[in-house]
Amino acid sequence: MNQNHYAVIGHPIAHTMSPFIHARLFSLSNRLADYGVFDISPSELPNQVIQLKALNGFNITIPHKQEIIPFLDELSDKAAFFSSVNTVKNDNGRLIGYTTDGTGFCSALKAAGAGLNGRTVVLGAGGAGRVMAFEAVLSGGSVTVAVRPHGIPAAEKLCADIRSKVKNARADFCLLDEIDGEIDLLANATPVGMYPNTAAAPVSQDVVCKSVCVFDAVYNPNETALLKMARKSGIKAVGGMSMLVWQAAAAHEIWYGAQFNPDDISTLCTDAVIEMKKTFGNIVLCGCMGSGKTTVGRLLSKNTGRAFVDMDVYIEQNEGMTVQQIFAARGEAAFRRLEQDAAKALSQKSGLIIATGGGALVNPENTAMLKETGVVVLLDAEISVLKERLKWDHSRPLLAKPNRDEVMEALYCARSGIYRAAADVVIPSSGSANSVAEEVRKALKIPLIQK
Repeated sequence: MNQNHYAVIGHPIAHTMSPFIHARLFSLSNRLADYGVFDISPSELPNQVIQLKALNGFNITIPHKQEIIPFLDELSDKAAFFSSVNTVKNDNGRLIGYTTDGTGFCSALKAAGAGLNGRTVVLGAGGAGRVMAFEAVLSGGSVTVAVRPHGIPAAEKLCADIRSKVKNARADFCLLDEIDGEIDLLANATPVGMYPNTAAAPVSQDVVCKSVCVFDAVYNPNETALLKMARKSGIKAVGGMSMLVWQAAAAHEIWYGAQFNPDDISTLCTDAVIEMKKTFGNIVLCGCMGSGKTTVGRLLSKNTGRAFVDMDVYIEQNEGMTVQQIFAARGEAAFRRLEQDAAKALSQKSGLIIATGGGALVNPENTAMLKETGVVVLLDAEISVLKERLKWDHSRPLLAKPNRDEVMEALYCARSGIYRAAADVVIPSSGSANSVAEEVRKALKIPLIQK
């Protein structure tokens, strides 16, 4: 069987999920292929076309979706309609351009049991908003494009384009704070809520509550503030990773006729979120006191080049006091508030290895914040091992009691289930720190630092 060659081009393109997603899709369809990443600046594009012609096909992202068109031999009807290309097929030396953005959007909605045949409100009038707005009217629904004041000219032009290209299309626009009426689908096509500004939402809870379904094209984090508002109100919510994976699947259908089971795509969406957190987010180590979080974290940092942060030390440095002193002077409740502040601050960073305090994930808000863009690893040690490791450690405020062993056992029983519920990965940690660190590294597929 011959090896096939595919790639994605863009600039800059360091933080792309395409290799992971496409590798899985090739595996699902039993196709022998590799998938590369080409960072090509706009000025370099004309000189790279010969190299691209050596591929069986390739994907295109910003800023080349329109700039690639003059170098193609043919466009599909939809690519010509949108004047945008994100997928190219090499058909015996002829480069044919397609767009799968709209297909990915529609397929993500269909997989979630949602549709576009009612009233859609699209937030934003950029490239993604244009695709969503056109798909809404092409599906027989109406669209309202909502923007900030500076976006009014773009929204006005988009609506004019829709009405000129789609017969009897119903399209209007308004400001974000003027959205009214019932909404069948609220679709966010803006970057609001994207990492690291994860607390932001493009519209208010009132607007969300008027909606039957909410879609957010942002996929990092997977659970945006907008989607949280929807789920809190019992409203169907669909994340951007689903659109990303479905548009990739559509590219495989174009390249070689692949068809995929929706259940397999759903599984891939879930796995892609975890992979995104492992690759670009934080590694969060949790577990009972004595499980080795700090020691293992430092070893992982040394071996992988990722920065290490001990949450307790982070708090001590910020407060100028040890954890023991904070407990003694202010009490446990005050320390837990500091812990929550630390979880919020660290969750806004990326590429860290974080050792949490034993009680940090007891607070579900801390867990939610750390999991937004991080993968949680439970270091799971037996209670007998924990007791032995902490036998001579008198720095733990919660263990400063006569019935020390009983307290340890109670904490172990109370917290073990919480850790397991939070964990994306569980690593037994009763062995040596070096072996545990290596098991974590292998489980998360973190490359060793080049020495």
